[in-house]
Amino acid sequence: MLNKLRGLMGGDSGETAQQAAFQKLNSVAPLKSDKKETSSSTQEASSFVCREAVLDRGEHIAGYEFALGRELQSRMLEKSALIRRVYDDAMLRNLAPLGVSSLLGKRFALIRLSLTSLQNPLLQAFSNQNAVVMVTPGDIAESELAGVRSGLQHLEKIGIRHGWTIDRPRPELAEFLHNADLIEIESTKLDGIQLKTMSLEFRSHQSKQKLIASELQTSDDFNLCYHCGFDYFMGPFVSSRENWHPAKSEINRLRVFEALNMIRSGAEFDAIADCLRTDPILTFKLLRYINSPGIGLQQKINEISQALMILGRERFYRWLSLLLFDFTQTGYRELVLNEQSLTRARFMEMLAGQGNAPASADQLFITGLFSLLDVMLDRPLPEVLQQVTLPEAVAGALKGEPGAMRDALLLGMAVESATPEQIAAAAAQCDLDATQVTGIMIEALAWSQQIISAGEQS
Repeated sequence: MLNKLRGLMGGDSGETAQQAAFQKLNSVAPLKSDKKETSSSTQEASSFVCREAVLDRGEHIAGYEFALGRELQSRMLEKSALIRRVYDDAMLRNLAPLGVSSLLGKRFALIRLSLTSLQNPLLQAFSNQNAVVMVTPGDIAESELAGVRSGLQHLEKIGIRHGWTIDRPRPELAEFLHNADLIEIESTKLDGIQLKTMSLEFRSHQSKQKLIASELQTSDDFNLCYHCGFDYFMGPFVSSRENWHPAKSEINRLRVFEALNMIRSGAEFDAIADCLRTDPILTFKLLRYINSPGIGLQQKINEISQALMILGRERFYRWLSLLLFDFTQTGYRELVLNEQSLTRARFMEMLAGQGNAPASADQLFITGLFSLLDVMLDRPLPEVLQQVTLPEAVAGALKGEPGAMRDALLLGMAVESATPEQIAAAAAQCDLDATQVTGIMIEALAWSQQIISAGEQS
């Protein structure tokens, strides 16, 4: 354990202070030991990176925040600078090898750090325009201002933007705040007048500065901050079912369910083709898909039965399932839940054969995809499941029956919004470690972003 601390901090100097700091950190967020732990209560929590979606004014996902947990970070502000550096180092070591920013395309990655870590060597791995280091300041002494300036200059030198997170006016930080790229204002600590006043104050100094309203709890909070002129929005309101109404779709979902059941029951391709042939929209979408460049066929396919034979049952079942999430009228809930369902499906698919996860990638994908269908359609899950025949393991996991498939689903759900401790427990149940889980999560995010971008372009 001491060797791990030395690796994090570099060298043997100040060994006693480092040991004490590390012990304090372990009491809040224990780092993974060198030995394999069997109990979920002893699994490493601090190395499981959490993510949160950031919406823009068009109600699209503009980026993600990556952190080891906001609650833990808040507690860290009260700890020593040495403890906070160990915490930050642990997070950066998890994220640095993954190429987070490059995987997210045009979306940005918010990385929360303390002021003591602005010159961490691992930040070099995030040197591109999509990474933004977000600083949550505690009380800063006059003697510390020079170090803050030096740290921010270092970020600029290596090509990383920065922002600040505040929960009240901070006039003593004016020189830093007005030069930041992003300002995040925690809405729960302020009323509407204060939010409006603060947004206007920042706008008056720097028109290009972007403002984030975070910890928004309801749609009313979102609407308030939207009209206050904020650029980005974060918080539980994104997945809340408050005032939820399913969006309209041009897809005949009853026909999709019928076709899915026919595939699962082993119906002949000609019979399935006859079912689809009476629906012009499904026919159009299927033929457009089979003739797309990504399929790579040498000649054009014009017959539904031919398309089904080329795709095969499992691939066609998967493609058809995705149509259940095809909406023509969308707001932020539909957009976020759509991406969340795709990310969860891909995450679970990539778990196949790892740890205790089932080996069937297709079944894992369908489990993840269908796990949000009740929210998307605003219908009880049992009612939705009555309309489609699913493999027994998939249906059981969706109904909450214990088993390896359910464990994989719970992990897919945990990495979206749970605390590091909850993620650690879910990962331990699947016999997976932090590095595996974080890497799969990032790759799944990148994949879903590519799928949605391709859909928007088409």
